[in-house]
Amino acid sequence: MLLLGVMLALGSAIAHAAWNTASKTIAPAGRPALWAVAIVECCLVVTVTTIVMIVRGHGITLSWELLLLSLGSTAMHALSMGLVQVAYQDFDVSQIYPLSRGLAPVVVALTGMVALGQWLSWTQWGGVLLMAAAVGALLFETVRTRGSLQAKPLLWSAGIAVSIAAYTTYDGWVVVERGLDPIAYYAVGTVIQVALWSVVVRGKHAEGLRQLRIHARTVAALAVLIPTSYVLALYATLHAPVSLVAAVRSSSLIWVALSAALVLHEPIGRVRVAATVLAAAAVVAMVV
Repeated sequence: MLLLGVMLALGSAIAHAAWNTASKTIAPAGRPALWAVAIVECCLVVTVTTIVMIVRGHGITLSWELLLLSLGSTAMHALSMGLVQVAYQDFDVSQIYPLSRGLAPVVVALTGMVALGQWLSWTQWGGVLLMAAAVGALLFETVRTRGSLQAKPLLWSAGIAVSIAAYTTYDGWVVVERGLDPIAYYAVGTVIQVALWSVVVRGKHAEGLRQLRIHARTVAALAVLIPTSYVLALYATLHAPVSLVAAVRSSSLIWVALSAALVLHEPIGRVRVAATVLAAAAVVAMVV
């Protein structure tokens, strides 16, 4: 069962790296673009969920618990998405993503013990330390290449990492401890997400529709990749500790480094390659 959790987390990592790379291209469009993504994502997720429920032979039972827990999760996800988009307006994916993803599992490892009572083995703690070393290498590269430790990208990365850790731990608690169905939980969340972003972009819905037309392919890709990444992660938490899932998902450091270089043509230095290797070693240590 642990292996299944790891495989699901790896699939989630690849999808996560892909949607972060894609989101860079619509970052300048602002929040109206996120509203457009939320609309398309909701339509897709609700349709797929309906089909799944028909196959299962039962629908979603709405309850105050489901609605309130989904609301909390949606707020954290929306905050994270907003932080990611604003950060990508000013900085490269290769500046923000590796540090934010590298910090997140370290935070989750600590919060997972406190909130969920999920203790790691010594080997898995070794993986956490390797991930911390990867983060340290990324900080060193920033100082080396820019002459100083720039506060802004560091703060954005830290903020995104905390938001990732928050919703990862929270959603793990909801699925594992509260026993909510991952698909139903996420589907309700996408409906709430549309309502939330509709309020945030009030008066700019026409601009959101314009961005949908301009970036139709990117919006469609995000609408597929975002739910794929997180539903896989939710199911992974049913088979592995949430801290382990978070660490394996951080293998997306490898994939995003490749995609940032090949797709976005961003420079990738030797230190960043070393950090990526450390991150890969951390994942291996976590799963052996």
